[in-house]
Amino acid sequence: MMNKRSILWNKAIQTMRRILLDSILIPVAFYVALFTLFGGDCTGEQVTRWSGYLLPIAGVHIAINALAGIYRRLWAYADLRDAWHVLRATLISTLLLLSANAAWSWFPDWPASVLVLGGLFFALLSSGAKYRRYLLPGSTVSGKRVGSGRNETVPERVLIVGTNSVARQFTARLSRNHQSALLNVVGYVDNDVTTDGMWINGIEVLGTMVQIPELVETLRIDVVIIALRDVSRAVLWDLIALCQKTSAQIKVLPDVDALMDQGYESPLTFRDLHVEDLLQRRPLQINQHLCQSLLRDKVILVTGAAGSIGSELCRQLCRFQPAQLLTLDNNETELFNLNLALNREYDIPVLLLLADVADKQRIAAVFREHRPHLVFHAAAYKHVPLMETNPDQSLRVNIQGTINVSEMAHRHHVQRFVFISTDKAVEPSSVMGASKYACELWLRALNAKSETMFTAVRFGNVVGSRGSVLPIFAKQIEQGGPVTVTHKEMKRYFMSIPEAVNLLLEAAAYGRGGDVFMLDMGEEVRIQDLAERMIRLKGLRVHKDIPIQYIGMRPGEKLREALSYHAEQQLPTPHPRVFRLKGEVTLPSLAQFKTAVSRLERIPEQRDAVQFLRQGIFQLARQPFAAVDQLREEMAVSVDSLHPSDVPKIKPA
Repeated sequence: MMNKRSILWNKAIQTMRRILLDSILIPVAFYVALFTLFGGDCTGEQVTRWSGYLLPIAGVHIAINALAGIYRRLWAYADLRDAWHVLRATLISTLLLLSANAAWSWFPDWPASVLVLGGLFFALLSSGAKYRRYLLPGSTVSGKRVGSGRNETVPERVLIVGTNSVARQFTARLSRNHQSALLNVVGYVDNDVTTDGMWINGIEVLGTMVQIPELVETLRIDVVIIALRDVSRAVLWDLIALCQKTSAQIKVLPDVDALMDQGYESPLTFRDLHVEDLLQRRPLQINQHLCQSLLRDKVILVTGAAGSIGSELCRQLCRFQPAQLLTLDNNETELFNLNLALNREYDIPVLLLLADVADKQRIAAVFREHRPHLVFHAAAYKHVPLMETNPDQSLRVNIQGTINVSEMAHRHHVQRFVFISTDKAVEPSSVMGASKYACELWLRALNAKSETMFTAVRFGNVVGSRGSVLPIFAKQIEQGGPVTVTHKEMKRYFMSIPEAVNLLLEAAAYGRGGDVFMLDMGEEVRIQDLAERMIRLKGLRVHKDIPIQYIGMRPGEKLREALSYHAEQQLPTPHPRVFRLKGEVTLPSLAQFKTAVSRLERIPEQRDAVQFLRQGIFQLARQPFAAVDQLREEMAVSVDSLHPSDVPKIKPA
């Protein structure tokens, strides 16, 4: 944040540049006027004498422009209303010069037509310079429009945060909308100090974000509308903290596309601030042509299609016009709901496949009948504590399910197989993470013997997934607390589901077989900070209105997650948020891996079988062909000799 002296200095520099430009345009305009009126009849002596007249002329025009605020306006976003200010200032300057010439003969051998025509040419040149970026000027605004309406007859006073295209589109449409209540847009604030004091669509930029509390109080602001894009989470969180110091409501504008879709006559909408807004960042565009060439006219199978990632994956795949989308899941209700949503939004053939990936015969039948070109394998159990107490299901679904689907992909010559992995596969301390890393190793080993290109993509937590921390915290706050946090220093990466799937498709297109990709998740977020901000978003006080309770780390959890091992290099790809991981690993024998899984599945159901299964899953990712026989021998000798804390962390071989 720049201090006040820096802001004033920047404004002074900008003003001097504009004055310098006018001091060049004024002589040009008046020489053109003289040439137009006198042609080639001017003598050299006359031109020399007339050049002396230009100093008072320039002084008057520049002084009037300064008094009229011409040098304070933001001309990059000017419209026809702002052009009137230029013409008015030029008209006043011309009248003053004509009056001075009549009273004191400032320009004795000039007819009045020179001053008039010179002023006109200067206005045209000046306007051309100011509108050089605005070849097609947009609509003006009146600063008032339909509000969300606490009172239908009293306009709410609004302060808009941001001067970007979203803010400009919103204010530009206010006068085009006709509703019973109005919003009075008092001004903008923006951290771009070059805009401070400027005018956009007839509305002034009043200052920077740090001034929001002061402006809300002095200007009696009712609503602060956030139109920011492309800012870091830290900046957004600081902004929210400033807004929460005021009595004003906090609202958020949709993006430009959503504004354009609303139409001029329909009500322009804005919404309450959600906690998801604090965790999202603006997605970067993916290579649409690359993804189109990969997905268009293909039969695509998505396992786990009814889940949070799977359902969004299906939606985005439909945009690329596949020949057919095969949606596979064991949740009949959510699969049915997904089908309704896809049929409503897209004209793509969608087939519902009710199946369990652990059912080898059913999966074989799916591939035999439908022969997909591409497979996105998202089916898995993901809840860490639940898998700690149910490792047999992690083995059955996460590992055996992946074996089943990938083997069928190999046998039926599927072009590409994309495995959805997790940051918990890195240095895993949980059964779930270990099962995912074991699958990565299996797929890399299978890739070496297959025509199918097998690719794994790792990423962290996604915002809004079922069972994630956000809906849990929201429900706890709604119930009056306490909000339960496992540890004060626990941190996690967060990414929106649409962005994660967007980058997943890009990574899938980059895959050459045997690749592991990781997605750039942005900044880590401390879970306690997230809980506190969610409480404050509801207008409540932390610990006073809603207590925070620390319940301790659950089995399998870590304080911090990583997206790659220390031994793995992060190599760049054409997309700045997708990285290819390179590291030397010893891949398992496919036959021995499958034998190890089969033996683990046959561990007898006895008193400590859960603990042995946990260790067996961890060992699958290390030495699957040697460890299981030893594990079975240990079970026969002494079940009590193994404790869950003995489970080792996995490291790349």
